[in-house]
Amino acid sequence: MAVEHDANKDIVRGQLFLFIGELPIAFASSAALEITTEEIDVSNKMMGDWSASLPGKKSFTLSSESLLTRKEGQMSFDTLLDKQIAGDTLDFVFGEATVANKSNTGGEFTLDATKKNYKGTVMITSLSLKSDNGAIASCSVSFKGVGALTPVAGSGGGDDIL
Repeated sequence: MAVEHDANKDIVRGQLFLFIGELPIAFASSAALEITTEEIDVSNKMMGDWSASLPGKKSFTLSSESLLTRKEGQMSFDTLLDKQIAGDTLDFVFGEATVANKSNTGGEFTLDATKKNYKGTVMITSLSLKSDNGAIASCSVSFKGVGALTPVAGSGGGDDIL
C-alpha cells in the first residue's frame, strides 16, 4: 500500500529560525545553514583519464540577514557584536519556531522542539551593517561551526519526516 503525503503538511514553508542560545536572531528576514564535505583526491595512474575522490572532513556555516533593532533582550547586531569582540563561541539551534503573544510586529518566538532541528557551536566570522537611502537599516551575520553539527529528531511522536 502506497503512503500518501500531504504537501501542505510535509513541506516546510520558510519558517526556519536561527536561535543563538534560546533567542532567535531578532527581526530576521533570512537564515541559512550550509554543510560541506572536503574532497580527498584518490586519483591514480590505474584510473586513466578519470579522477576520484573520497569524502573528507565535514564543516558547516550559518548566516542570517535581519533588520537592525535596538530592542533590549534581543539577539541583535549590538549583542552579536559584543560576543564577537569578546571572542565567544555560541551555542545555536536551527529549526522551526512557535510564537506566543502575537502582535502586528511579531511576538515571542521559541524553538519548536516537536520538529527536527540542528544544533551545535559556532563562532562569528563576519558581522555587517547596511543602510541604503530611504530603506530600513539591515545587518548580516556569518558563523562557522566549531565541532560537529548535531541533527535532533523532534519529539512530535513520529510526525517528522527525517
